[in-house]
Amino acid sequence: MIATLVCGQSAYGHMLNMTNIDVQVDAQHQASVTVEIDLGQSLMSAETYWAATQLPKDRQQLSIQSVLDRLDRDLRFLVDGQEQSRQLTGFEIGATSLDAIQNPLTPQMATLYYKLDVSGAQRLNVELADQLDIPWPCLVKIQVAGQKLPHSRLLTDVDRLSRDTFLSETFGNTERDARGQLLSGWAELAPEVTWVAVGFQHIVPKGLDHMLFILGLFFLAGGWRPLLIQVTGFTIAHSITLGLSMYGIINVSPSIVEPLIALSIVYVAIDNLFATQLAKWRIGVVCMFGLLHGLGFASVLANIGLPQDQFLLGLGLFNIGVELGQLTVIAAAFLIVGWFRRQAWYQSAIAQPATIAIAGTGAYWFLKRIAFS
Repeated sequence: MIATLVCGQSAYGHMLNMTNIDVQVDAQHQASVTVEIDLGQSLMSAETYWAATQLPKDRQQLSIQSVLDRLDRDLRFLVDGQEQSRQLTGFEIGATSLDAIQNPLTPQMATLYYKLDVSGAQRLNVELADQLDIPWPCLVKIQVAGQKLPHSRLLTDVDRLSRDTFLSETFGNTERDARGQLLSGWAELAPEVTWVAVGFQHIVPKGLDHMLFILGLFFLAGGWRPLLIQVTGFTIAHSITLGLSMYGIINVSPSIVEPLIALSIVYVAIDNLFATQLAKWRIGVVCMFGLLHGLGFASVLANIGLPQDQFLLGLGLFNIGVELGQLTVIAAAFLIVGWFRRQAWYQSAIAQPATIAIAGTGAYWFLKRIAFS
């Protein structure tokens, strides 16, 4: 099991396996579009994609032209409600192996680059045609020059159209005032609940380092109460640094945070091996590591970008998703081995081997992250 976690995890444990559409609109209303998509798991077979990656660069476009044509048809950029054509300016396709393409845990992302003219336009939307089936969800992030925060939207197989991104703040505010009271609060809230899923996914299945930290707490705690006290302290602590980081009050490089997160896993696991009971000071150490893990969450959430008009709501929902992910890990651990916690052989047969494996995995990640930071 641990071998699977190690092999399936990259040097950084927070990458989302989703389609990304990133639109940057400059002050002259010219837009550059970057699309990241796992073609070998969606619009092409793994074998065809692998064959394309092995061709010389000048022959690759011909091999993926049918996919490019399909995206031109089914991935739509709506400028003031009308579909606007864009120009392909470049692409990057690559893969480490055919097996990696076939494994959904090791996505081999293709990157496509476009130029889009939005001069004179007031609003921009992105829409995916009903017949287009891609790795879901699809994160659309639109950053407009002069606006502090990007406009982000998670599209799904059911919800395929992004909300209006206003390219002029004055027009946007007027338009919002005109329609602001038409929708109830619940109707506005419902689409954004998807941010809970994003937070959950950062724990299960993509936050393997956070999962191992939580399991490290599980294997020493003697019961529900001390475990929940530790997890609650951890949650409060990571919520603090997550919020402070997202507001730009603190900023620590991922090259520092990520190795330290791995080191926190090693520390907790080693403490488990040598401690005979849960020390009173452990909650303080757990909270300190929670502050560290919050910085890890923030580094990814900053890359995704929260909705500009619902920043606090998106941040809160993301944090709820993280907490639900943590509780899911604990519940799964109790269901799998919790029945044996009172057995005399539990420590020697289950808890200690699992803890050693957790410590070894954390040490491996620490060295790997130091090497690639």
